[in-house]
Amino acid sequence: MNISVLYSRITGYVAACLKALSAYDESIQLQVFRWPASENAPFDLSSLGGVDAVHVKEDQSARQLEDTVRAFSPDAVLMTGWIDDEYLGVARSIQDEEVPVVAGCDTQWTGSLRQQIGRIIAPWYLHPAIDVLWVAGERQRQLAERFGYTGSDCWTGYYACDWSHFAPVRERPSPEDPAFLFVGRYVEEKGVDVLVEAYRRYRQSVSEPWPLMTAGAGPFETMLASTEGVENRGFVQPEELPKLMEQAGAFVLPSRFEPWGVVVQEAAAAGRPVLCSTANGAGVHLVRDGYNGFQVESGNVEHLAETMRRMSALSEEQRRQMGDRGHHLSKQYTPERWAETFVEGVKRYTRQVSTPQ
Repeated sequence: MNISVLYSRITGYVAACLKALSAYDESIQLQVFRWPASENAPFDLSSLGGVDAVHVKEDQSARQLEDTVRAFSPDAVLMTGWIDDEYLGVARSIQDEEVPVVAGCDTQWTGSLRQQIGRIIAPWYLHPAIDVLWVAGERQRQLAERFGYTGSDCWTGYYACDWSHFAPVRERPSPEDPAFLFVGRYVEEKGVDVLVEAYRRYRQSVSEPWPLMTAGAGPFETMLASTEGVENRGFVQPEELPKLMEQAGAFVLPSRFEPWGVVVQEAAAAGRPVLCSTANGAGVHLVRDGYNGFQVESGNVEHLAETMRRMSALSEEQRRQMGDRGHHLSKQYTPERWAETFVEGVKRYTRQVSTPQ
């Protein structure tokens, strides 16, 4: 099976899934196109082994992109949503040749005017290019259904962390001096300003506050530097992240906008309780309020400060119980299951299309 992957920016967890896909069957060959790395998330992709060909999309024209894909003779195409017009153009031309096109979807249904328009034009704009929407979770499934993708045309489990990379952290001793940990871009949509103000209030209200470790990059970095108790580690490559998880008593992600949030699963796999805003799509599946962490109202500074107080007041045993529960929830999504979903899904779809009605 030849698989063309038309992707946006490739991160550590995407690389893990692609490697699992390559290893799923020895007959699989991967051709990957990707966008250049983000300035605020410069992932090192030198370890992306097992992939037969990796191209930076900007190095080729739209015509060269299509010609390169066609020369590969793909049996299936995996596309990162529909945000790239040139990828869509390739998908439309390939679909005419009965090559199944699967597109990932992490967009939550909000009912916005733009989405309402999208629902109306989907039969003309998306359906000629995309056969299957592979959604991240329930909030994304709601959008897929409204766009006309139901039943066998809608798969779930589009995102999976590098589970085996984080799971061993759970077996290691709890940190003697626990900290809150935030990992993400230092931008407004991640709620970094909310986190800083909530942490200030938290420090003022307890006698022995935990430090706050942060890992990332972005324009709000100066805000972190001026806050007492914050330890900014800067951008951390994926292979170094489990070491930070070891030092964390709990993970916190107070995003204002977060379609999914794979880092929530990474923290859960590592056996860490999670403080997760209600904007996080992953929280629907991976964070049970009071069970393995706390759900926090998005944008609510005082609510976040309160949950930080609640978390740091728990005993080590209570936090370990929470972490164990989250660890088991994290098993829903692994790179191996991701690869199986794609390969077996393509096989089923191909059989359905080729079977006379």
